[in-house]
Amino acid sequence: MWLVDNNVPRQVTHLLRDLGHDVVEVREVLAAGAPDAAVAAFARQSGRRVVTHDIGFARACRRDGIPHMWLRMPEVDDARRIREEIELIEACVQLGAIRVTVTRSSLACEEAGA
Repeated sequence: MWLVDNNVPRQVTHLLRDLGHDVVEVREVLAAGAPDAAVAAFARQSGRRVVTHDIGFARACRRDGIPHMWLRMPEVDDARRIREEIELIEACVQLGAIRVTVTRSSLACEEAGA
């Protein structure tokens, strides 16, 4: 289950839904401009993994133990890279990774407490 941050293109939401994932966007469940703390609280309450571009929010998620996917590439590459790496992303999630970092050329999984 994913919670897509406002800074992530809608193509990512559509792609994940098309691949059969349960996905909601922050803009669908919280007030416009909701602060990161509210997004984090919703993610924790609903058991969703955050998808974000925001480095500060990704750091806060890691610090607070909120599972997330941090997209570290130009937004136009997001959907393509996720489609290319979806099997590895899903494997990381299954293994309980706290952070999945996706860049233009790599993917890294980080376990909780690492």
